[in-house]
Parts: sequence; structure tokens; C-alpha cells
Amino acid sequence: MEDTKKNTLIRVEDLTYGYEDDPVIKNLSLEVNAGEIVLIEGENGAGKTTLLKCMTGILNNCKSVFMDGKEISECKEELKNISFVMSEDFLYDYLTLRENVEFFKKLFDEDADFDKNIAFFVDKFGLGKYEDYLVKNLSQGTRNKLYIAIMFSKHHKILVLDEPFTALDTATQDVILDYVRGYTKLTDKAVIMVTHIAQFKEISTKRFLMKLRGEI
Repeated sequence: MEDTKKNTLIRVEDLTYGYEDDPVIKNLSLEVNAGEIVLIEGENGAGKTTLLKCMTGILNNCKSVFMDGKEISECKEELKNISFVMSEDFLYDYLTLRENVEFFKKLFDEDADFDKNIAFFVDKFGLGKYEDYLVKNLSQGTRNKLYIAIMFSKHHKILVLDEPFTALDTATQDVILDYVRGYTKLTDKAVIMVTHIAQFKEISTKRFLMKLRGEI
């Protein structure tokens, strides 16, 4: 019998987070395997973003979250294998587009593959003409393209998307859609996403519905 556990990239086991009497997430468990595009659904307030932040170490110190069979709270190095694209960017306003790329390459300790990936997205998103612009002078849509380009280009096994498509034009959404769809087919990676955009929902291969107390 084939051992499918080797394909599990991240696992959440009996996660509870929030106030003791009123937790945002309660006794939640889920598993994400290589090659999957996992859609997290639920009403506003169900805890979708909270779950993603727990899984990526922003909240809860990664307790009850496992990668490679190890709880991430005990092995924070595993977080390098996650790229978390949030709804708001964390670019530096008083650096140029090029300087932001250079800064994050050093911050993430990336290699030549990062340069290759960034060049691909700069071309696809039409960002080349803005290389010497201060980020504070860019439109929100252009900022979003840069942020996504950086986070897609860094090394990772799991791509986490929390409504990052705001202010993006349809052509850019189509580029990202094609990338995400092909990303899991050609690699041993996975995507976890929260989105209200129908086209992205349609490419999901697994769906989790979160109820108002974070139960799936």
C-alpha cells in the first residue's frame, strides 16, 4: 500500500485560537498535500485570515501546525518554506521598485533563482518602466503587482494567498490564475487561498468551509 503521508506539506491538528470563552477557531484540523490548490471558505468573521496567520507563524506561535512531521513552533526554520501573500503589501515607500526587489532578496536570503523569477513577473506585469520610481508614487494596482512578484519569486513549498488580488486588472489576474494553476501541476508544491474571485475558486482542488467558530 502506497504511503501518502510523504505528500503532506502542512497539517493543522486540533487548533484552537482566541479567547478561552469565545475562540475564533475551535478544534480545527486540516491537511494540505503536494499538488493541491486549497480554498478556505466561510462567512466574514469565521476566522479564515486568523487561520492563515496561525499557519504562517504570525499568530499562535505555530502551535498545532506541522510540517515534515514536526511542529513548526519547535522548528521555525520551516517557515522559510511558506510564502504568505496578504491583502496589504509591506513594501517600503521610500525605496524604488528596484531597491525593494534587492532588499527583499537579501531579507529572504535568496539566490539567482529569485532574480530569474522576478524578471519573469516584471515582464508579465509590465513593471519594467517603473524600476526607478519610488514605491510611494505607484498606483495601488502597481504596488500589488510588485508585492505579488516578490512573494511569488521567493523560495517556498507552500503559497498562501489571502485576498491579494484587490485593485488588479483582469489581464494581471489572468496571469496569476495561469501561474497558480500550473504551479501545482508542474511542482510538488501547494497553494492555500482565501478569495472571493470566482475564477480562482474554480481552479481549487480541495475546499474547506469554516463556520463561525472556526469549525470545518
